[in-house]
Amino acid sequence: MVMRLVAGSGRSGTTWVLDALASANGLRPVFEPLHPLVSPVGRQFAHRCVSADEFRPELEEFLDETINGGRLPLWTKYRTLGRWLAPPASELASVGGLQLFYRRWRKFLRDAPGLTISATRREPLVKCIYANLMLGWLSRHCKFRIVLIVRHPGAVIESELRGGWKPTPALDRFNEDDCLHSLTRNRYRRLLARTLSPIEGLAVRWVVENQVALEQAASNRIAVAFYEDLRTFPDREWKAICAALDLQNAPAAQLVSRPSQQSSGASSAAHDDSIEPRWMKALSREQCELIQQILDEAQFSLYSMRDAAPQRAPVAFSGLRLHRPAT
Repeated sequence: MVMRLVAGSGRSGTTWVLDALASANGLRPVFEPLHPLVSPVGRQFAHRCVSADEFRPELEEFLDETINGGRLPLWTKYRTLGRWLAPPASELASVGGLQLFYRRWRKFLRDAPGLTISATRREPLVKCIYANLMLGWLSRHCKFRIVLIVRHPGAVIESELRGGWKPTPALDRFNEDDCLHSLTRNRYRRLLARTLSPIEGLAVRWVVENQVALEQAASNRIAVAFYEDLRTFPDREWKAICAALDLQNAPAAQLVSRPSQQSSGASSAAHDDSIEPRWMKALSREQCELIQQILDEAQFSLYSMRDAAPQRAPVAFSGLRLHRPAT
């Protein structure tokens, strides 16, 4: 059985890619096995750097059991938690709590029929936004074929701001991660030690997750797909992803135009921003400048807050279609 993984930062379109590929190829989606809220192993390893030569049998065993359905079936199959569907009475004592309870049940009932069908398929396709710093380990020890989805930091951060995402848990993990600092020769220590505004914190998290993964992509046989190219050149890009993951069928146009299962309407990862990306209108000049300052300080020129397109040149590597960021 071929092991396949869709990786990337949150709000980069990974759920959209997961569902489109799974539907087109009859695969069983496995949703976020390393989410820190659903297991002790997730809390230990989410956002953690694991070098390709580390020996982590507990992580390998956990992933094997989870991907095969032996752990976290409600979460990995139905993308919900029991305590969300049956919360304590204290969480239902306010109007906001009741509204959240209603939204969760409505979403569960809407999505459950389709997810039930997909959960019966044999071959898995895993999606994870918490594993960017261990992709080499996953490739070597778990034999994953991996595609890394990369999206403009402006788009990611604007979506995270709307969703109320907080950078602190990931930044705390990065700051304490000796493996990360050793691997990057302390590149991020000064950034992580600073007092960061929320938008600066989100920018630092995006840089750490994507810069390290991109720099290691070729040596770890990881294919890279840019979200912007998926929107602009869908025929070419979906075929390239399928080739990297050893899949036969690229998703049909009507399939990739659907909203992500994790989103709806205008907030979807599949939102058509090909004319002018939402983030260019939604983020203020000051916010864009703060993000650009973080990119400049990290010397990460893959994206600029003055341009919606990635600045990179494609290269081929061992039969996989990869991209090398500009330096």
